[in-house]
Amino acid sequence: MTRIGVGFIGLSAGGGWASAAHLPYLKSTDKFEIVALTNSSKKSAQESMSKYHIENAEAYDSVEEMVKNSRVNLVVCAVAVFSHYQLVKPALEAGKDVYVEWPLGATTKEAEELTKLAKEKGVRTFVGLQGRASHLISTLQTLLSEGGIGRLLASQMSGSACTPETGTKLPPRYSYFKDREAEGTTGQVMLNIYIGHTVDYMAAVIGEPATVSAELKTTWPTIDLVDDDKVLETGITKTADDYVSLHGITANGTTYTYNMRGGDAFAPEEGFAWDIIGDKGQIRVTGSTIMANLGAEDYKIRIKDYETGKISDAEFDACLDLPLAAQNVGKLYESYAAGDSLCTFEDAVQRHKFLDGVFQAADKSKVVEL
Repeated sequence: MTRIGVGFIGLSAGGGWASAAHLPYLKSTDKFEIVALTNSSKKSAQESMSKYHIENAEAYDSVEEMVKNSRVNLVVCAVAVFSHYQLVKPALEAGKDVYVEWPLGATTKEAEELTKLAKEKGVRTFVGLQGRASHLISTLQTLLSEGGIGRLLASQMSGSACTPETGTKLPPRYSYFKDREAEGTTGQVMLNIYIGHTVDYMAAVIGEPATVSAELKTTWPTIDLVDDDKVLETGITKTADDYVSLHGITANGTTYTYNMRGGDAFAPEEGFAWDIIGDKGQIRVTGSTIMANLGAEDYKIRIKDYETGKISDAEFDACLDLPLAAQNVGKLYESYAAGDSLCTFEDAVQRHKFLDGVFQAADKSKVVEL
């Protein structure tokens, strides 16, 4: 079997999302092989290859050089959003398939331009909105398709992000999360990431939002800069919002409400509650975090039958035998290898436009039609 050759951008020897979420799958499968690495320098790429025992691969310091490698079939970009456009564009121009972490672009315009170029080049694309690949989401989709709760009426989602950078402790690598605007982005980077991920998997279950009203608030106006529990600086002003309240109607007529706040959960297993309400029954999802894209081991799905009053636990679909952070990402790779695509650039543009609507609705205090 010929492996799909991966040219990876942003696999750091210092750790991070790429090594935690991408590498476990890529190192365990016979469907893919990392054949090239591009980092800020060739030396950095070589250090990553050595640390992660990546053999038979080439090191580069530019995407333009890496995509000349005929062994590269798929380019994976796992760096901060500010560089996505400039790094992804050469890969598309070279006719390579591309996987980009969410958000696709720093602005909707960048996302649209990359999507247009990908279409012109006839390449396959996918974006790291991996929550829709979660076994939690596929289980919910199956339950709704089976009709056990009848006609879908409403969705009520509320939860905590449960990551330090959304609360009062910010690692240096995410220092831009504190800013309402950062490095030419539109909207807010932190909210673009967190709302984008969570609303995307919500829409995969209940349908795409057609309208949105929004209220945003900064509940933690100052934060501390913390690196591995060492406080580097205290009392830093934060302008980014960390509380989000959304409501609207989906294209299929379902009412939805969505509330997310930064910071920790109330208690273990009590950071997330999602009620999916039908005319014959109700589904309740609970767990430690609203960030189902990251996964959690304590999610529960319970189903209530209105007629009998019986409440039962749902059995989950299978997940990949990988570390938690890698399970959903691995499913995106599996989908690509099978010739499918769970989340294309076109899907990402739709999510970017939804976020534009959120910020417009919040700024103007009005209902926005999407």
